[in-house]
Amino acid sequence: MRPLIILGSARSEGNTRRAVDYLIQLNDCEIIDLNDWSFSYYDYEHRNLEDDFIRIIERVLQHDILIFASPIYWYTMSAVMKTFFDRISDLLKIHKDKGRKLRGKTMYVVSCNGDAEDYPSFAKPFELSADYLGMQYGGYTHTWVSDGELSAMAKQGLEQLAHRLKGPSK
Repeated sequence: MRPLIILGSARSEGNTRRAVDYLIQLNDCEIIDLNDWSFSYYDYEHRNLEDDFIRIIERVLQHDILIFASPIYWYTMSAVMKTFFDRISDLLKIHKDKGRKLRGKTMYVVSCNGDAEDYPSFAKPFELSADYLGMQYGGYTHTWVSDGELSAMAKQGLEQLAHRLKGPSK
């Protein structure tokens, strides 16, 4: 089954998308752009049950490998990605059957910014969330775009990720 990339960026066609597109060239992946969906913040009263969040999750659950891709904004994930992660609380409170299906899946993280400076703390919320949800954490790949191009080192990191996605027998 193809891995699923969940892209969460303020710009659907921005630098993070460049990184994701390069990864897709290396390894056939499906993609969900969170900007294509309408979902709102976590609500303790669950007034947002009619938005697209559960439809997104239903697509997510069809895949065993999930790659969360976000630009680094203020040392952390994008707002749309954070909103998505906050909504996972719905899977712990009111859609527990779906939440349990995340167990055993593997999570990878791809970040992108304008330079080679990496912020290892960026990936920590993903790693801790994977652990909390019973998922395997596959690792973190940092990328950057310089002068409009994905850097050679970033490409190398994505090539290593693509190799890991293919698994040990391939």
